[in-house]
Amino acid sequence: MNSTTYEAFSTLPQYVEANEKFLERQSLGHLTRILELACGNGAVSELLIKAAPQADLNGLDQDPVQIELATRRFEQLGYRVGRSAPTGARSAAGKPVVAFAVSPADEPPFPEAAFDCVVIANAIHMLPDKEKLVAAAWRVLKPGGLFGFNSAFYAGTFPEGTHQFYVDWLNEAVRHIQTVSDRLQAEGQPPIRRVRDKNRKAFRNRWYSTAEWVALLERQGFQVNDLNERVVMLDGHCFAAIGAYAGFAEVLLNGYPVEMAATALQKTAHPTLAATGASAVPRNWLELWAIKK
Repeated sequence: MNSTTYEAFSTLPQYVEANEKFLERQSLGHLTRILELACGNGAVSELLIKAAPQADLNGLDQDPVQIELATRRFEQLGYRVGRSAPTGARSAAGKPVVAFAVSPADEPPFPEAAFDCVVIANAIHMLPDKEKLVAAAWRVLKPGGLFGFNSAFYAGTFPEGTHQFYVDWLNEAVRHIQTVSDRLQAEGQPPIRRVRDKNRKAFRNRWYSTAEWVALLERQGFQVNDLNERVVMLDGHCFAAIGAYAGFAEVLLNGYPVEMAATALQKTAHPTLAATGASAVPRNWLELWAIKK
């Protein structure tokens, strides 16, 4: 089954471990107020609270569905979750304050110097205006505050020899759609037609190199204190879950009906990987932390 969220992928051990290791590269236990931009379903928000158990957390995402998922996640963890952006006082039970709100990542509705840490995990590549995003993070951070992000969509994400897998996967998915289309025609139904450039282009933004990211952060007044490229091994379950995410499928197979595209990518992930003779494909994850000077 395909999904309009990346919920399935976010539960896989490879995703969880990659984000845990990203957060472990900094000492976060002393933090008191954290802002997570593009927080999605709250998967990384939960890891942040574990890494900084004394910190209040605000999460923003422009998708109301994701905010609802994040809210539900923390309610199930026993938190009383705020539904608006402003930070608040510590709850009567002594737990940190957690609040989620619908808002663009590059327009956080907070005053200057409101947080001592800002994080955007697995999403910075989707923002069309990187300068605006980084400037927004700088504005709401206190002097000396931390800004961190990770991403598997940057120039350098494909280890040598791995790009062909993605080409083969795409081709197999297209063949799957064509097979379905041929069957529909044989049954007297309309074929599946491809109408290009009808989709969002978030994943099609130009991917920055590590050097470009460092230069951008330094221009905005940050000092990079940690840069790492983590190798994550993605197996067939990972690719099937990624392919089933409609937001990814509508870009990778742009122009096809989104539901059909997601189904095709999901169904062809395991066979395509099996054809390589490998059990998993490595993917580089960029991890970067910087301090507001």
